Amino acid sequence: MMDGLRKAGQSWFGRILMTILFGFLIFSFALWGIGDIFRGYGMKSVATVGKTDVDAQVYRQSFQAELQSLSRRYGQTISVEQAIGFGLDQEVLRRLIADAALDDKAKAMKLGISDDAIAKTLLTDPNFIGADGKFDKARFNEALRASGYTEASFIAAQRAVDLRQQIIQGLSSPAVPPTMMTDAMARFTNEERSISYITIGKDQLGAETLPDDAALKAYFEENKANFRAPEYRKFSYVALDPASLSDPSKITDEEAKARYESDRDTIFTTPEKRTLRQIVFKTEADAKAAAERLAAGTTFDALVTERSLKPEDTDLGTIEKRGLADKAVAEAAFALEKDKTSDVIKGQFGFVIVTVTDVIAGSTKAFDEVADSIRVKLAQDKAKTAIRDLHDKIEDQRAAAKPLTEIAKENNLALVSVDAADRLGLQPDGTAIPALEGQGNFMKAVFASDVGVDNEPIATRAGGYIWFDVASITQPRDREFDEAKDKALNAWREDDLAKRLQAKATDLVSQLKAGKSIKDLGAELQRDVKQATGLKRKGAIEGLASATIAAAFTVPVKDAASAIGSNNDERDILVVESAALQDSATALAEAGRLADEARRALSDDYANAFILRTQQDLGVSVNDHVRAVALGLN
Repeated sequence: MMDGLRKAGQSWFGRILMTILFGFLIFSFALWGIGDIFRGYGMKSVATVGKTDVDAQVYRQSFQAELQSLSRRYGQTISVEQAIGFGLDQEVLRRLIADAALDDKAKAMKLGISDDAIAKTLLTDPNFIGADGKFDKARFNEALRASGYTEASFIAAQRAVDLRQQIIQGLSSPAVPPTMMTDAMARFTNEERSISYITIGKDQLGAETLPDDAALKAYFEENKANFRAPEYRKFSYVALDPASLSDPSKITDEEAKARYESDRDTIFTTPEKRTLRQIVFKTEADAKAAAERLAAGTTFDALVTERSLKPEDTDLGTIEKRGLADKAVAEAAFALEKDKTSDVIKGQFGFVIVTVTDVIAGSTKAFDEVADSIRVKLAQDKAKTAIRDLHDKIEDQRAAAKPLTEIAKENNLALVSVDAADRLGLQPDGTAIPALEGQGNFMKAVFASDVGVDNEPIATRAGGYIWFDVASITQPRDREFDEAKDKALNAWREDDLAKRLQAKATDLVSQLKAGKSIKDLGAELQRDVKQATGLKRKGAIEGLASATIAAAFTVPVKDAASAIGSNNDERDILVVESAALQDSATALAEAGRLADEARRALSDDYANAFILRTQQDLGVSVNDHVRAVALGLN
């Protein structure tokens, strides 16, 4: 057949015929849906900026990297859906679109970077520098494997980053904030105030007047949503925790001593440290000549000065023996006495003379000092092993549809039943359910489940597990007045106290503004007049509420104000006594820091404005279908 096709294609008539036949074949593929093989082109791009695409694979990898970082930050696994709820997907997409806009602009501007410049950047990158201070190829390759790059793709990505930085740095270099702006920021931040103040409480308000039932019911109806009963769930659970299952008393002396012996040199021993200095010579002859001079009485410092070396060029610091990469130097240095200098050492990077300026002796803890902690650790390790075995057994029982009650009984585990609890773990009477490891994640899982669902166990940080079943769900509802009467009364009293305290504070501030001194006011109220100095807008003073500090900066000097005190049942009444600018080295340093912050903020504004305008000029299109596929949403 193939021979026939080849022969037919050798004449012009045959070629026309074959073209028609293959045209019908392609049309039939398209008719029956196989045209997707052509439509696949363009489906790799999440977005397009000008002529530059944002690759779907790059988007997916960037999103996953940010998702893992977010999970580490919160100390728990964050799902894709939760991350999308945080807006992480949009944030990653915005960043990649901005990069694409700069890439497109770099192409249009015909910017470039030589291979030598890229190589120099890589060779001096601190992430790839080894113990000898030189580029470590093995470390570079490990970074490539961890990030999923090939060497070529990494260099291409580095080139793109450098080109973007060329554009951004060109925009940012002229960012100099006006002097008037930095001066105003420094004055605002560094201003210090002193105040006199008194604190009043409910004892200055007189007797409390309680509402009758009619007034309380009206208050309840106005604030009915505040007294709504939350959703409650009835559930039972079994918890496995290494700490509760471990028994240090069952660890024998032989087991504890065996662990001590195996860990003595690594965990229970503090190794000797030495403060070392060294001079490295290129030739053995130079090193021997220097050693002879040292033996004749020349000091190590004099030799350093003669060789035009700085102290930091010779300082190895205070270090353990294993911290020295050069084993020959390590052996020689740790065989010396304090203040002694070595003979010439043939090291990995030249000929070395080393001196010891200090010796910090090592120490080893005795078994009796650490025996109890070893037993606890061994018991917990055994408990974790037992938990893993028990976890597999319980999972098999769950797969066999055994109820949690039977599983708990067969495995001699405590089954805890909770008749009703809200999302915070509070029962209807306001008491909390029994505390357990991983309770936050546990309650989230309970309220994400449903009645009759076979739930996955909740893993805890300590290495334990929690199995649970939801028995019933009580939907949120509006409480009746009689049911919520006590809660309504407590809320009314809190609101009434706050109103009366505020009214009293307003009246006292008015008296001070009218000319009464705070000293006289304190005497009338039988309250001590306190002083606070050195207040700053962003500072804190022990014993003074942050709201009071903020209030001190809302009025001019000699004026009065009030603020909530250290708790909601108190009000601070204050007078600003003085205000001054700090005139010290600290203030100058703060002014410099503020100027740097303003400069960085302006640089960011310039860059963001440029990127936004570039995106507008180039045009941005987003393929939501490809984006959803990349995120695994469909």
